[in-house]
Amino acid sequence: MIEKEISLIRSGKLVFKGHRYEDFESEKFAELFFSWMQYKESGTFVKQRANIPEGLTEGLVAKDIPNVFRKIEIVNNRDRQPSKFDCYNIDSDEIIEVKACSVPNDLTSWSPKPYFDKLYFVDFSSLDGSYKIYKIDINGEEIKEIKVSENETFGDQVSNQRRPRFSVFDTFIRPRYKCSGVPVFEDDLKKYLKI
Repeated sequence: MIEKEISLIRSGKLVFKGHRYEDFESEKFAELFFSWMQYKESGTFVKQRANIPEGLTEGLVAKDIPNVFRKIEIVNNRDRQPSKFDCYNIDSDEIIEVKACSVPNDLTSWSPKPYFDKLYFVDFSSLDGSYKIYKIDINGEEIKEIKVSENETFGDQVSNQRRPRFSVFDTFIRPRYKCSGVPVFEDDLKKYLKI
């Protein structure tokens, strides 16, 4: 893992510690995924849903997408810049939101105050260790215009103090809206497990 102190290019006023993961760490991601799967399956006994770990999905984006670092902790935030984000591309100065699913028909939940320049979506719906990463060219302002129900936009639900939920597959990937519909990266964590 590469650890780096990063200052956002756009302002220089927000400094955070970031991690970029390397290919040889894929085994650790495989262990995390399959441990989560065991936990997820054991939770069915008590009807407990276990969401896919953010550290896994954000970490894979910070491993598989060039020049991306996962935000670990804020070091300095002069002028109280927005700091709730997942990853950052040090070359393009893009703040990245990472969303993921572990079911074929996702219903993705969103923060009421989205702050990002680019969205990456990690699809683990096969539940066998294979995954696909999609890049969606939408930012935190544009997403407020997305229809999330017949009568409401993302922004309308935020105004009504509700947490927006909608399908990333149905909104962006399948219709190829702000997305090519083709993964920018694919891999299979099974091949990294030591048996």
